Amino acid sequence: MDGTVAGVILAAGESRRFGGARKQLALLDGRTLLEHVIATAAAAELDPIVAVVPVWLTRPARWSDPRLRWVRNPHPERGMSHSLRLGFAALPPSVGATIILLGDQPTLPPSRIAALVAARDDQPIVAASAGGRAAPPVLLERSHFAVVEQATGDAGLGALLEAHPEWVRRVEFHDPVPDVDTPADLAALEEACPGCGARFAPTTATESHPYLGASPACWSAFGELLAREFGDRAHGWIHRRTVDVYAVQHPGTDGRRQRQSVVLHLVGLCHWLEHDLDVEHVNAITRRLTGEPHDWPWLPAPGSYPITVLDALAATSATAHGRTVRRWGESTWAAWHEQHEVIRRIAAAALA
Repeated sequence: MDGTVAGVILAAGESRRFGGARKQLALLDGRTLLEHVIATAAAAELDPIVAVVPVWLTRPARWSDPRLRWVRNPHPERGMSHSLRLGFAALPPSVGATIILLGDQPTLPPSRIAALVAARDDQPIVAASAGGRAAPPVLLERSHFAVVEQATGDAGLGALLEAHPEWVRRVEFHDPVPDVDTPADLAALEEACPGCGARFAPTTATESHPYLGASPACWSAFGELLAREFGDRAHGWIHRRTVDVYAVQHPGTDGRRQRQSVVLHLVGLCHWLEHDLDVEHVNAITRRLTGEPHDWPWLPAPGSYPITVLDALAATSATAHGRTVRRWGESTWAAWHEQHEVIRRIAAAALA
């Protein structure tokens, strides 16, 4: 069991059941399905990570991990078996075993890969199993890499594993990892945030804000955005605007703190976008209004927003981050149009 453990991701399918769309580019949590699987392979410390993709799919510049190898499959119509052979042909001699992953299993946890690696023994194949059926991910030792030459059509190694149980050590899991074959499969994986409406993959996170109406997954995404702003001054200059936008997209339920949060953060957006006030001026006004006795009204929120925290997280540079937060603020302020006159009156009085 010498050598590194690599990953081969099969992502060159024709996506026939996905409504004619290019499934590889479908988004979950603001990332493509393939990007999720690559991130899982990286988190599991697989090296190298070979992604077998269609010829039209260009590797994004942001996927700069040196472990990632991009292999194009010019004949996806030949099925998964052809992708397997291309992927294994790209492995260097230093690889001692390989994990086979599917590009349409974005919710596969790194711990499942780690469990297969930990289960390596004198059998040449270690397969995940759920409900008595072996299925990806599957680990192959180098001694049996040649079995991929026996795979045919779109069945992968499934038939070989069933025909040769003596080769396989199975690691049982309670639930199978779901494939995303159709748009309905993708929708079933997503959970909408009750505040902004952004859709997120299932998460084990349970923490959220005490009174903002954000799901744990959305609150976790906002935490990631804040970490980016706090960690880099080139991003952090717009931090106050980020907080204003996120807060008004997640008003929560009617209550004293919630009313104050919505009104003051909407006033902040108004002073930014309609009065062009700098952050220091807006902060001073917010502190003053917070310290004064006010009976703020409860303002009904819009039904949805065109830009969310996921769009801000997708920005790939500080300049793009600033532009995105500006558009995020403008679109959110526009979505609250039914409350503009109320907020404008409060904002004007605060300037007096």
